[in-house]
Amino acid sequence: MMATRKVNSKSSRSEHLYVFSHEHHHGLIFSVRLKKAAKADSNTLRRYIGDFWKNYLVSHFANEEEAFLHFLSDAELREQFVSEHKQISALQNEIEISKGDIVEKAIQFGELITQHIRFEERVLFPWLQDNLSNSELEKIGLALNEIEVNSHIFDPKFWE
Repeated sequence: MMATRKVNSKSSRSEHLYVFSHEHHHGLIFSVRLKKAAKADSNTLRRYIGDFWKNYLVSHFANEEEAFLHFLSDAELREQFVSEHKQISALQNEIEISKGDIVEKAIQFGELITQHIRFEERVLFPWLQDNLSNSELEKIGLALNEIEVNSHIFDPKFWE
């Protein structure tokens, strides 16, 4: 992960980025649950991560990349954004194909998700709000109108 830097920002999240922030909330819940990975066997963890990946992260990453990657004129932010998506994807693939114990990889996966969400919420989104026009932010919001954000349901609930 690259070092994150602070960006001056307006005081609140743009309503046009809210869908991503709402999805990030569910990503953080997912990550907190992975801190308890030692309570689960590798097959359960693999299924849990795979389910979240397939049903949430793949579309979330694609939606983010389509919505604002082309707006990222700051090369450092753009590189970190793309690099972190690739790191998370690569680790998910390692977990999926691994035949051994994946507890440590599952915990690492949760940590990567948390760090990436913090980068987007604390650095990237404020940069977008500070550097995009209201009409550009509105275009992002309109593109997200059809996205429904649902809680991730999975059994067994190894984190309880």
